[in-house]
Amino acid sequence: MAYETVVRNPFVTQIAEFVRRTGDEKGKYALAMLLPSEAGVTDKWNLVLSAPWIDNAGLKAAIPTITSLLQRHLSKVNLSKIERISVLPTTSPFVTELFFLDISPGAAKQVQAPALARRGIEDAIVLAAQQPGPAGYHQKQSAHSRA
Repeated sequence: MAYETVVRNPFVTQIAEFVRRTGDEKGKYALAMLLPSEAGVTDKWNLVLSAPWIDNAGLKAAIPTITSLLQRHLSKVNLSKIERISVLPTTSPFVTELFFLDISPGAAKQVQAPALARRGIEDAIVLAAQQPGPAGYHQKQSAHSRA
């Protein structure tokens, strides 16, 4: 069983909004999480993302897109707090082990779970953890018709 605490601070709130908005635009995230960059280093974070749209783009190819989205949605101060962006395939055992958390975008929860503890991860802030829809799934879909 996971222990969760809701996290509220301006940085985490803006990242949570980024996850919600880009999830609406690009497709759901299977996992969105902030990890402290290093022990003893304050206010530097690793942003971990996994989504079908990232899988489809290719993990390395998705990083420039994610960086561009972050620049568009975050303040310069908050952007400077992200030290690294890590992307994982939606089929990664680490990602799938966290689906049980069932955290929808918009929330930010500090989580302690066996999947994290086994990997020596403490102080994870999970912004989304959920089973993704089919590859290429987008929450917003537009209808096309001929007039």
